[in-house]
Amino acid sequence: MKKNRITNLIGLIVRMIRFNFRIVFANRFIWFLLASVGFYIGLTVIYAFSENISRMEDMYGILLFSGILVVFYPTVFGIQNDQDARTIEILFGIPNYRYKVWLVRIVLTFLMAFIILFIFALLSSAFLVSFNPVIMAAQVMMPVLFLGVMAFMLSTIVRNGNGTAVIMLIFGILFMVTSDALERSRWNVFLNPFKVPNNISETAWQSIAVDNRIALACAIALFLLAALYNLQKREKFM
Repeated sequence: MKKNRITNLIGLIVRMIRFNFRIVFANRFIWFLLASVGFYIGLTVIYAFSENISRMEDMYGILLFSGILVVFYPTVFGIQNDQDARTIEILFGIPNYRYKVWLVRIVLTFLMAFIILFIFALLSSAFLVSFNPVIMAAQVMMPVLFLGVMAFMLSTIVRNGNGTAVIMLIFGILFMVTSDALERSRWNVFLNPFKVPNNISETAWQSIAVDNRIALACAIALFLLAALYNLQKREKFM
């Protein structure tokens, strides 16, 4: 009896994951995935034939932008897709839906992003620069998580995919413009932990990089809690 319950539970979880995978990675997601793959292949080929990539820092930016492309559509347009398909009404009828459904979707989105980034990093490590692909993928995932969860939170406020995309584009440009001024600051969203600035010791830079990741992790947690809280306001989505 107990064994059957465990088997049924596992089967239910597998079916739920498959169902949410189809929802999260449906519609226009394939184009963003292809854009991510194309960007990675194109830029690495250009680098390979025009420059001598000899440092991990050279791959960080390529993988970062590729990861952003992967999570962009599911996080920005997820709420709107549910509204367009009328599934948002069903979700509001499920007790604690915001934890059981959307949290699962967010986890699946970033899990898939990590797997894709790990594959990219593994290929780069094998053919271009020797480095630990797990560490590289994990480091890249921090700003990707930050921007993705931020986009998800904004989508619960704006409730429109195109509007959320425009706002995220503005924030992205702002983060990029201020990245040079904040190069040595823990508040730089695009901080590259593998690129040590001039006139600073590796120990001090490592401390700044760790503080940066802690700050991003705290912001990610706050953004996620805010998004889940916003999803409780049924009247704004119906």
